[in-house]
Amino acid sequence: MYYWTASCSFFPLFTDAVISHVQVNGVVNQSATLSCTYSTASGVTTMCWGRGVCPMSQCSDVIIRTNGFLVTFRKHPRYKLNGNLLNGNVSLTIENVALTDSGLYCCRVEHRGWFNDMKHTLSLEIKPDGNGTVTLSSDGHWQSNQTHVFLAQNPWMTTSKGLYIGICVTAVVLLTVLLVLITKKHVYIRRKLEQLNLISLSDPQTGALQSASQVGARAEDNIYIIEDNIYIMD
Repeated sequence: MYYWTASCSFFPLFTDAVISHVQVNGVVNQSATLSCTYSTASGVTTMCWGRGVCPMSQCSDVIIRTNGFLVTFRKHPRYKLNGNLLNGNVSLTIENVALTDSGLYCCRVEHRGWFNDMKHTLSLEIKPDGNGTVTLSSDGHWQSNQTHVFLAQNPWMTTSKGLYIGICVTAVVLLTVLLVLITKKHVYIRRKLEQLNLISLSDPQTGALQSASQVGARAEDNIYIIEDNIYIMD
């Protein structure tokens, strides 16, 4: 049980603690590209881009999606996949960026099986143009030329950690229950064997056999005594 606990504790620690967000810089009113590629050795697959850290499944606040061959959803015309999709190049290009485009972006390539998706989180920081002007963002709000700093979210707060912990706790509980059942079964069998031994020792048939053997021994002694008496009479 110690091995399972140690291995399960190490797995989420390793997968979450090493998360780092690649920093990408951009300038207002220009294009910014967030790189993301995957190997197509096993074939092309679906993927999505979303705002924020990659969740357990799918993408949060999806901005663009592809089935591996062409784009099937696009939240705004500014979001484009200009790379060769068939070669696994799903880099995101955001045209005419604004300050509000700053933040975390998730590139999620969906593979078959559990926990096989490729998740790549990038941090985009958009800086004001060289003139220090106020810019109209894509959502229609005026933005000042402030520099926005976005810190990467604490890896321990990701939902994947909760899933790993849940699996580990379930495994430990199952092993504990199994050990308890095996222990109870062993104790039960041991008690049954002890009871059988006590019954065999107190069995009347066994006592009768012992009495018969004692009577036979006494009879032989009496025979010897009679024979001795015969010799004495002569």
